[in-house]
Amino acid sequence: MAYQNGQIQLMRDEQDDYPTALSTGLHIKCVRWHPNGNILAVSGVMTEGYDKKAVVNFYNNIGDHLRTLRVPSQSAVINCLSWEGFGLRMCLAVDSAIIFANIQPNYLWSYFNNTLVFSFQKPDKNDMTIVFWDSVVNEKHVRTMKGLLHIKAAGEYCVLVSEIEESKGEYILVLSNAVG
Repeated sequence: MAYQNGQIQLMRDEQDDYPTALSTGLHIKCVRWHPNGNILAVSGVMTEGYDKKAVVNFYNNIGDHLRTLRVPSQSAVINCLSWEGFGLRMCLAVDSAIIFANIQPNYLWSYFNNTLVFSFQKPDKNDMTIVFWDSVVNEKHVRTMKGLLHIKAAGEYCVLVSEIEESKGEYILVLSNAVG
């Protein structure tokens, strides 16, 4: 639920006893979920003293602020926003114009032992897809993992860090070689 005064309440379902409440600092005009359901775009007006700016704030599905996109506008109002089907572009109705914005996700990646390891999320899945690509032999090995947070590498190994969904604050470290 989003309110014009800038308050948002995120709930897992209508019976959620512990919803997440956040304050955006905006006068909210429009709210849209990413097609995957993992990013919330909130458009509105940010007031800094006497200056008003049109912005889009991006939050993850647990309420953490990810980014702020400042949008050029004479009236400081974004009338509407919409995600493209794959979630890599956004359309904004501002003043009498339509603005298209390319959205570039933060990809997790690292390089070790002639191997590039990177991750991405497929539009129809909640798991992260992890690809180990040996750049010398040109071989790819694909794995999936839930809750992936970081990929770090050194020498001949990399570490994949993920959070356990059932118990917050507990993590899994997976030590991997070049084939995953």
